[in-house]
Amino acid sequence: MKWLKQVAEYHEDYLRIVRSLGEDVYAEDIVQEMYLRLHKYGDLSRIIQKDGQVNINYIRCVLYNIYKSLYMERQKHHKVDLNEAKHLTVEYDYISKKEAEYLLEARLSEEMRTWHWYDEMLFKYYRDNEWSFRKASKETKIGTKSIFTTIKYCKDRLRENCAEDYEDYINEDYEKI
Repeated sequence: MKWLKQVAEYHEDYLRIVRSLGEDVYAEDIVQEMYLRLHKYGDLSRIIQKDGQVNINYIRCVLYNIYKSLYMERQKHHKVDLNEAKHLTVEYDYISKKEAEYLLEARLSEEMRTWHWYDEMLFKYYRDNEWSFRKASKETKIGTKSIFTTIKYCKDRLRENCAEDYEDYINEDYEKI
């Protein structure tokens, strides 16, 4: 590892190279990463020239690649200043949405309980199993026209009796449900 000590002699130069790329905060980290990469992946014939000197151009390329990788990684993540984050308000309340879903589902179930047992049973099967009318007809031995008419009637009743609650849910007026 004599060559690594030889490379480390120019440590301050490496820091200047990284700073010239525009990185001040992580300059030392980038240089340390360069040492690790040279040790792990470096080709000695590229690092040390035939005359025994350190190949600064090769080191510069390694530093640039590490800097570029760090820069690209930073671009993936949007950073927010803590002072800005303190003044943010919560605009979306997940708990309220879940409570509203529960209330809307309860309202729909309450409405369906007022229906004839046949209508309620057929609509629940249709809704929960996502049947097509033909598949429902095949499985229940009920005619497709009868299923279509019943489901249409059920949907109309839900629209008529629960439309306001559903619109409040869509408009995120959860407190009105």
